[in-house]
Amino acid sequence: MGLDKREKSWYPIRNYERKPERTNTLTLRRIVPLLIGALLLAALLLLHFTRVLDWNWARESQGDSQSPVVYVGAERVDTQPSELYVTVSLDDASFARLTKLNDRFIAQYPHIEVHLRNEAPGSLSFEDWLTAGKRGDAPDVMLLNNALVLPLAVQGYLKSVDALMTGDMLTDQLAGLLEPLRWNGYLWGVPADIEPYLLFWNKDMLAELGQQSLIPDIARLDETLKKMADANAGEPAYFTNLSPGDLHQLLIWEAKFHQGEGKFIALKKAEETGSAPHLEWLNSHAEYVSGIPMSQPFKLSELLIDNRLLSAVMTWGAYSKLNKGVQEKLILDSEGLSYPWLNGSSFAISAGSKHDDDAIIWIEGMTGAANSDAAFGDAGKLPVRASLYGEQDQLAFRNGPMPPVWWYEALNAKQPEGENALADPLWPLRWQQWEAEWRLHSGDGGLRIAEFLAVVTSKHHE
Repeated sequence: MGLDKREKSWYPIRNYERKPERTNTLTLRRIVPLLIGALLLAALLLLHFTRVLDWNWARESQGDSQSPVVYVGAERVDTQPSELYVTVSLDDASFARLTKLNDRFIAQYPHIEVHLRNEAPGSLSFEDWLTAGKRGDAPDVMLLNNALVLPLAVQGYLKSVDALMTGDMLTDQLAGLLEPLRWNGYLWGVPADIEPYLLFWNKDMLAELGQQSLIPDIARLDETLKKMADANAGEPAYFTNLSPGDLHQLLIWEAKFHQGEGKFIALKKAEETGSAPHLEWLNSHAEYVSGIPMSQPFKLSELLIDNRLLSAVMTWGAYSKLNKGVQEKLILDSEGLSYPWLNGSSFAISAGSKHDDDAIIWIEGMTGAANSDAAFGDAGKLPVRASLYGEQDQLAFRNGPMPPVWWYEALNAKQPEGENALADPLWPLRWQQWEAEWRLHSGDGGLRIAEFLAVVTSKHHE
């Protein structure tokens, strides 16, 4: 697995009658012993405190103006030399950006030696993190997919990050991203990045088909499909696109048409009930589903421009890379903003960390508002801090485009009941099974939803 290993090596006042002619000699005899006793007590206290204090902290590693303690929120943190191990899984550009931030952190906190390790994206599975937690050699700080945070927390492999969530740091968080990281009254992760999947409709094609509004349900979609088939008799037209192996797209599309509360992830209900009606409907209309990979946006753009693709599910990053003409043809479906936390990551602290105070300082340095803004400008990932959705003149450090205000409203709203992450230790294993099966049944230019559902709903996967 390649995780770093290291040894595990707080009297009532009374009114007395005045006595006649009392001499000063008696008064001095009483005062002198008291004075001597007070001086002896003071000397003893001074001796005690000078022995307790550590006068040998490493001044050579501190600047002239640096104190042997720093403060994080209301917490006083010792600055004794320490080592911090951090493991992330990022693409090259994102890791380069994190490395620069880490270099600045080390310059500011030279007493903390940070060992930063980057694993290939997707190379660390839930089982890998579980094994590291059981062995006790998990890194101090881990960048985890949001769906893994609570399953690890409920098994005792993470430490709470509530010490960081105070003051401005807490008020600058987005509720829709924070709640999925909360369990048992504590927070177990700090949002680092988010790239949600969104549902868009082709407004020109809707107009051609006589639709004055976005399609709200399956009944209206059925009517629209009949019109679409008649209008595009010469060339094939599609009502949506599902890229091979991209399970997020399938779930976002299904969630749009799910009726009732508590939908969470449709496939979990499919396991419990043995059916998934909207996915079954999708299977019966598979010929109207295109299978263009997300890595080929030009083909997707071609279908949209030719009005041969009615809707598309894509990440915000993929949408932002489309040319302006294609973007102007698309309308965001506000009812298609399901599970925004699912395709994002958070920093977490392992339960075995002996330097969680330093880990808190490091995470704070990596997740500042300016850093989140840089990720938005460079990689198209939406900001995870509320302050970045303000007015342009409020953000002196911003040089690039502004994130959409509507996304702040969506992310700052608490998720509906049943759409947050589950504190279920088996949930990541389910997700891995679904992803593996969907890759098998959506590749090779074909869409075999019936076979996929048969496996998902089998007793073997319950």
